Amino acid sequence: MSELPLNGLRVVDLGSFWAAPYLTAYLGAYGADVVKVESIQRPDGFRFTSTVPALGDRWFDRSLMWQATNLNKRDVTLDLGAEEGRRLLRRLCETGDVFVENYAARVVEQFGFDEGSLLELNPRMIIVRLPGFGLTGPWRDYVGWGNAFEQLAGLAWVTGYPDGRPLTPGGYIDPTVGMHAAVALLAALEHRDRTGEGQFVEIPQIEVGASMAAESVIAWSTHGRAPGRQGNQHPVFAPQGVYPCEDGEWVALSIRDDGDWAALLTLDGRPAGLAEDALGSHDERRRRSGELDDLLRGWFAEQVSDEMVTRLQAVGVPAARVLTPDRFNEDPQLVARSFYQELVHPLSGPRLFPRYPMTYSFDPSPPAPHRSPAPLLGEHNEEVLVGELGLTVDQLARLTDANVIGTVPRGV
Repeated sequence: MSELPLNGLRVVDLGSFWAAPYLTAYLGAYGADVVKVESIQRPDGFRFTSTVPALGDRWFDRSLMWQATNLNKRDVTLDLGAEEGRRLLRRLCETGDVFVENYAARVVEQFGFDEGSLLELNPRMIIVRLPGFGLTGPWRDYVGWGNAFEQLAGLAWVTGYPDGRPLTPGGYIDPTVGMHAAVALLAALEHRDRTGEGQFVEIPQIEVGASMAAESVIAWSTHGRAPGRQGNQHPVFAPQGVYPCEDGEWVALSIRDDGDWAALLTLDGRPAGLAEDALGSHDERRRRSGELDDLLRGWFAEQVSDEMVTRLQAVGVPAARVLTPDRFNEDPQLVARSFYQELVHPLSGPRLFPRYPMTYSFDPSPPAPHRSPAPLLGEHNEEVLVGELGLTVDQLARLTDANVIGTVPRGV
């Protein structure tokens, strides 16, 4: 592998849960030295997601949700409620190029790590803040989560079925925020390379959601109609949907035009009702899409999913088995492209993690590989605080005794 593009870049990562950690894991994959800062008083909350004490020793390090968003990093613990913890974080920031956090606006500011203080400490630093609602405005200090942003930005309004309630997409705005932040950060680093100036970058998470909902706003402005919920239907294609098969799997189907419809009618065993002459009209299929869904649901319920997909694709009808999480790593296209990478964690053992979905000619292994598994809580305290910031082993021991640093959450 040739030299990675972010080699030499140090990132001080105060991210938690998903949005900021997704960004910093990406930076680490491309060579940045990402130092994750937690505390034993309040570790990253993702450590306690999808894991339980029954898993045994250091169960809080075993969460695969936490691991997946914290690959390619080192980990130190610092209690920012203690002056010594704040002093060490300031020293770490003096050595850093990038500072990232995604807490509510007041959190880092109450400890003295607002953008003004950080730029005074390190004028070349890029400060990336991902507040839920922005650093100004009446909602400035509100705490927010991905599901809330999806509702407030209008994404939930268009998710669901026409006769049902709005549904949140599931918090997937978080990694989208992370990728918006990556673009903004790379632009700020380019600016610094040209001018030598550090910079403050603010990316409110609700505004990322609002930008993703722009189509709804444009539709209202243009036609005076807000897009509604369509379930699995398409504004043009008909029928389109997902249908359960007799083996418990689901098959997705799209009929784009009259050609697809005619091809569907060549299959043996189809319901007789599909052959009605009037259904040869696209407009009629759109009007009667609910009726067609019922016919297709009954047909597919008697079929084996993979066999049905093979038959549909053979006549040119777009169809695929719906991929379920337990079979993601079996998808032949993703397997062929080595999309999943096995990493060995000291507690969880070998696990597959998705790589980042982009390739570059400087690294021919597709897609971009991860460099290391997620760290244990406080795993690199000695390496960073003694080896790089110059503390003595005795000072490290005193910090541990005072609970300024540590490797086990308080109360666990």
